Amino acid sequence: MAVSIKQYTMRYVMIAIFAVMTVWALLFYAYILDEVYDNADDGLRNQKINILRAVYEDPSVLELREYGVNEFRITPLADTVFDEKNRFSNEFFYMPYDDEDEPYRLLTTMFYGPDKNTYLLEIRASTVERDDLIIDLSTALLVLYIVMILSIYLLKEYIFTRALRPFKIILKDLNDYQVGKTTAIAPVDTNVLEFQNLHQHITSMVARNAAVFADQKLFIENASHELQTPLAIAVNKLDLILEDEEVPSGVMAKLADTKASLKRLIDLNRSLLFLSRIENRQFVQNELISINALTDELLGNFQDIAEHKGIQVNVDYNAALDVKGNRDLLAMALSNLIRNAIRYTESDGKIRIAIHSNSWQIANSTNLGALPENYIFNRFYKGTDSIQSNGLGLSLVWSILQITPGGGVTYHFENNFHVFLISFTNS
Repeated sequence: MAVSIKQYTMRYVMIAIFAVMTVWALLFYAYILDEVYDNADDGLRNQKINILRAVYEDPSVLELREYGVNEFRITPLADTVFDEKNRFSNEFFYMPYDDEDEPYRLLTTMFYGPDKNTYLLEIRASTVERDDLIIDLSTALLVLYIVMILSIYLLKEYIFTRALRPFKIILKDLNDYQVGKTTAIAPVDTNVLEFQNLHQHITSMVARNAAVFADQKLFIENASHELQTPLAIAVNKLDLILEDEEVPSGVMAKLADTKASLKRLIDLNRSLLFLSRIENRQFVQNELISINALTDELLGNFQDIAEHKGIQVNVDYNAALDVKGNRDLLAMALSNLIRNAIRYTESDGKIRIAIHSNSWQIANSTNLGALPENYIFNRFYKGTDSIQSNGLGLSLVWSILQITPGGGVTYHFENNFHVFLISFTNS
């Protein structure tokens, strides 16, 4: 799953910090623990020296077999290998006062008494206070550890958010970028060299795209204007030739096909010119239009064609739909959809039109399956059975609805019906 660069960076930074802080905390705890035990061991060693001095000064000390006030005991040994090495261990001893076992640090060693016999000396020191100290230190260390982790996370969150703010602004501008509409990218206030270079390159790219798009639109518009006259002249001359009775029938058929091709070229040229005018916002959008009345008018124009194919047309006027826009453009959009529905509906098929308070929908039955929703409104898209089409009808519909306030058009396939839905959010 894709994540943002901040989350990606923060994830690995926090994992690294967590690992480092954990190792540091464990090492610190081990060091403190070692220092506590080392301090206790030093005290036991000093106590051992004092006890051995007392033994030689007062041999009766050798009779202490149980731990008393002085927290040591001496046990005589026989047939034992002498080892005067100090051995330290952690032991638990029962304490009657607390009625429970308490932790002690124990020093065990051997020594020769005044009587030249071998004795075992065991000295203990309570570590309850020291353990409490270790617990307190561990608690403080844990709290410090958590506070440091949270502080580092919040600081990095704040720093990364501020550092990446220009980048997010650039991404937002790119998401809002539309070819032909966006001519410049807003400046970004940043001292980061990489973001400055990125913004500079994107600004340059947008400027180049805007210039290329403007040149293309101008070329199409100029080319369409220049082609109109020679195409019209060519069609008129073909009409004159077709009216000549001396033209052989075979030549007449070829000339008729040529005339049909020229008319399709004229329609294509006119559609391209119309698209250019739409994109250049050359139409006024200040007229209140009754879509119900406009639908009735357009259906009247196509009634004969529908009856000839035996197509049943049903219209549901669920509500009055009034929109603000250009009547000629909306008439062309609805006309294209109705014409396509009649053209691509099989004989004896059905067409359903439904008008609601904020939408206009047309559905026609078909045996050919669904159309590609992703690029059905692209320019020059034609289905496999649309040989005579110039591929601009639905593109015109989409462009018209784009410049109509609150307008939009979508397509879906449902129960063997092609369904086109025009929505008007400002109706």
